[in-house]
Amino acid sequence: MTHAPSANESSEMKPSGQDAGTPVSPVAAVAPRDTADETAIATDALVASSPYRSAGSTGSSRAMTVSPEPTQEKDKDLSNRWAHDLVMSQQRLPFVMIRSARNRFALPLKSKGMRLEISRHAFVTGQGITARDIDDVVNQMEALAEIAAPTVPVWYRVAPIEGGVEIDVGDQEHTRIRVTAGKVEVVTSGSETLFYRSHLSEPMVLPAERGDYRRLKQYLNVSDVDFLLLIGWISYTLALPKGPTTAYVIALLQGGQGTGKSWISNVLLRLLDPSAVGVQLFPSSANDLSIAGQHAHVLAYDNMRSFRQLMADVLCIASTGGAISSRSLYTDDRQHVLRLQVALILNGIHDFINQPDLAQRCLPIRTLNIDESARKSYAEMLAAFEDDLPVIFRGILDLIAAVLQHLPSAVVTHPERMIAFSKWLAAIELATGVPPGVYQAAYSASMREAQLDSLMQNLLASAVVRFAEGIKDGTWSGTPSDLLDELSGPIPLDQLRSREWPGNPIALSKRLNALAASLATQGIDIQFSRGKERLITLTVSKA
Repeated sequence: MTHAPSANESSEMKPSGQDAGTPVSPVAAVAPRDTADETAIATDALVASSPYRSAGSTGSSRAMTVSPEPTQEKDKDLSNRWAHDLVMSQQRLPFVMIRSARNRFALPLKSKGMRLEISRHAFVTGQGITARDIDDVVNQMEALAEIAAPTVPVWYRVAPIEGGVEIDVGDQEHTRIRVTAGKVEVVTSGSETLFYRSHLSEPMVLPAERGDYRRLKQYLNVSDVDFLLLIGWISYTLALPKGPTTAYVIALLQGGQGTGKSWISNVLLRLLDPSAVGVQLFPSSANDLSIAGQHAHVLAYDNMRSFRQLMADVLCIASTGGAISSRSLYTDDRQHVLRLQVALILNGIHDFINQPDLAQRCLPIRTLNIDESARKSYAEMLAAFEDDLPVIFRGILDLIAAVLQHLPSAVVTHPERMIAFSKWLAAIELATGVPPGVYQAAYSASMREAQLDSLMQNLLASAVVRFAEGIKDGTWSGTPSDLLDELSGPIPLDQLRSREWPGNPIALSKRLNALAASLATQGIDIQFSRGKERLITLTVSKA
């Protein structure tokens, strides 16, 4: 497959700012402030020169002790300072809206950044404050938020806007990138979209004036076909805010040792959602994954081998969105609910996706073997990539802008489980002038191969696939008991006694029902019917 022409030349980019005649909000900040980091620096400077600083203080706001004693009036005054800026997010979490001279942003009420903001304001206004005072202020504001704060959408990294998306660059100036049909804009002020950040968030690169996403190919050790699918995944993931209709495709990187899986994972994170964490080990619990997902747009996990059925189900939830619940404390019966929805990158040597339902949500990408004579150091690769990154990033943004133009008229020719991604690929075909169905066919072929790999790791599914290969006239029909006898014949005795094998005809029917959709991708259709007795019919056709 040859590369199609890029759509990079089609969109324009121009800075956008606030009009001179725009009225200033009456709820103004005491002093302009742009980030929690700037707040921390200002607070440390104030603490260092404050008469309230204790003799043993290091000058940091984290080590300060002050007097006089806190009062209810002082706490009330500090609470009232942000009373009109309290909002509840769409997940019913309290935030404080910070109005800056550039783009406004949000701080989680219970975050370290908000505590520093309270400390900063107290010092600027000459009020002594202790850690207990800050706790009281936060608790008062939390109660007020529950009662009176309006619900306002708050986003991490990517937010929906009319006709497109807005992206938080993550820099100290709170720069945004607005992408709509055919247009890319850098927004330095005047944005009404509320973004929040994690303390681990890092800034994206600012895009160049002109872009070319094809420059990324030299840094990804994959085939030409997989590169095109990966460009589709990158643009799709960056253009997709979290929400009830969002379905993220899981990027699945597999290959031998030393083929660049971890490097590619880091490259994808740098493009889409840089953070201090980077690529990490897979968490041991659903709660840990949910918490990580609340503070990220994309998470990457390294050296995957296998995971329990429960975590496979959790990954399915992460793809399409859902809730993870548990008790708040062991001493009460209150339910604690965590929202889980996040784009994922998983890499590993082994075939660790053994659940067909999860495999349908993945985009398998194979890394190629690297010629040792062509291998470069990590530092050398990183320096070259950072040099090209602004051009690559602009190319991705231009592609998204072009796709948004063509998405309404895109036609899906090869539907898959993740139908929204299939349509996105159809729009890329239109945007780049590729014949309809080319990218979609490549995606479907990749999915069929991945589904077969997943099925062959399932004891029952692999038995059905082998049995179907021996059906001469294309159709077999019989009772569940008949089918269980047919399938059990070639299976070793120790596997027949394992939990992976259905112990009776009823269990067989239930498990086959769960596998039916995945087996259909391999041309094996399973139908259940009732007459005088229950029947199972297998019809085999070319996938």
